Amino acid sequence: MFTGQAEPWDADGPFYVASLLIAGLGAGGLVPKPLWAHYLGAVVGQLTYEFLFLKVGPLFLLGAVFLLGYSLIFLLGAAIAAHVRFRYAKRSTA
Repeated sequence: MFTGQAEPWDADGPFYVASLLIAGLGAGGLVPKPLWAHYLGAVVGQLTYEFLFLKVGPLFLLGAVFLLGYSLIFLLGAAIAAHVRFRYAKRSTA
């Protein structure tokens, strides 16, 4: 919506990748476990948005495959934030 493209990965520049990383950092910082749930939530959330608000056509399955890969960026952000949160919590209790 912000880039004027129908598919988020069609936007010029690192907008989509950066937004996934930032969202992952926020989610992992707030709720650090379980990481598989972060990944599943990213995939299901994006697929639901695509299904509800975008025109579903013959390339929907290809888009779903791309979302599986791009959601790994969200997972990476969540894992980094969870790691930082646990390290900080360990230091503050020691």
